[in-house]
Formats: sequence, C-alpha cells, structure tokens
Amino acid sequence: MKLKEINIEEKQKLEKLIQLYLHDISAYFKIDFNSNSCEYLYDLSTYFKDNKAYFIEVNNNIVGFILLDINEDNYEISEIFILNNYKHNHYGEQAITTIFNMYKGNWIIKAVPNSHIAENFWNKVINKYTNNNYKVIKTGKYNRPEYYFNNE
Repeated sequence: MKLKEINIEEKQKLEKLIQLYLHDISAYFKIDFNSNSCEYLYDLSTYFKDNKAYFIEVNNNIVGFILLDINEDNYEISEIFILNNYKHNHYGEQAITTIFNMYKGNWIIKAVPNSHIAENFWNKVINKYTNNNYKVIKTGKYNRPEYYFNNE
C-alpha cells in the first residue's frame, strides 16, 4: 500500500470515486443529490489549494482515497474511502497510519454519523496508533464521535 498525492490533472478520477463514497455514506444520513446531473454535491476545490488529497494505491491500482484538511499544525481527515473489493485488507488502517506519520500536530477525526462501522474503525485505528491516548466527544444531532489527539 502506498499513498500518492492527487494532482489537479487527476481531479476527474477523484470526482468519480467521491460519488461512490457519497453513495455509500448516504445510507447513514441524507446527502444532497442533484437529479439533473445525477451526482452528489461535493466541492473538491480546496484539495488542490490549501488541503491535500491522496489516492490509496495497491500494486499501482487505486483502491481508495484520503482527503486531508490542514490548518497550520492542525489536521483533520475529512474523508477516507476504500473500494468494496479491497475492504478488510487493512489498507485503510495502513493509509491512515501513513498519514498520521507524515503530519505531526493536533488531530481531529469525525466519524461518519450513525455508522457503527466507521466508529469501530476509528476506535481501533486511533487507539492502536496513540496507545489509547486520545479523547472522544460525541457531538451534534447524530451524536457523532469526534476523536482528538496530538502525535508530536
């Protein structure tokens, strides 16, 4: 597994993958869908300016992506997605660990609301990475878990 930073020329590939991701998470909460263009709405423009986007690759095949929001030395995984064919191979955990090792500072992770799968994933990965040195706060109308830690 390796991460490859997505450049503007590859934006169309990311746009296609984001549609699959948004369709998957729409099972947990309502996401706006444009019936005219037959796509979910998601603005990716900041990931080619201030933030970062990475493809997750295995054997030179794209198996998913990570969107990372950066604000000085504060980081947030905005989205992570692994194609269904590649789930349960630990690629998501490997990709997240790689990102955590690349960026040192304060982290916030907001799990997909109403998703026990996402919550279990983040509990496992963050607990393992931080050796149980993190804080979880449940917020908003969905009681969404938010994870906070510092890896400096």
